[in-house]
Amino acid sequence: MTRSALTSWLTAASLLAAGPALADDDKGKAMDRNDDGMVSASEHENGAKAMFDGMDRNKDGSVTATEMDAAHAARGKPARAGEMSSAEKIRAIDSDGDGKLTANEHSAGSKSRFTRMDTDRDGTLSQVEWTAGHDKAMRKP
Repeated sequence: MTRSALTSWLTAASLLAAGPALADDDKGKAMDRNDDGMVSASEHENGAKAMFDGMDRNKDGSVTATEMDAAHAARGKPARAGEMSSAEKIRAIDSDGDGKLTANEHSAGSKSRFTRMDTDRDGTLSQVEWTAGHDKAMRKP
């Protein structure tokens, strides 16, 4: 992945088929900092932090549904039919129920998602794990 592709994703920013390479997913490729075709726990954590920082437009330390919607729109990735809205995504990991995400809530939710997506428990996400886990996590319950 080129540095400019990674920078574009990180600036805009949230949330794999033949073999382990992260070929078709922008976030997965952006998080794969060492270009080994897998996303490690630390790569996922760093990517989630960058995503949070990109969504926190007013830099107040929290992300609202409006900020999340704006980040998705900037990436050209609005919610698809059947996917959770930004408000629903926030509600799913908003531990204090105040309707917005802090960096700690987002981090905890991202770590939990990584654990659920890592179905073979090898500490990395393959393309197959990334796609299946991300698609499942984004669907409305």
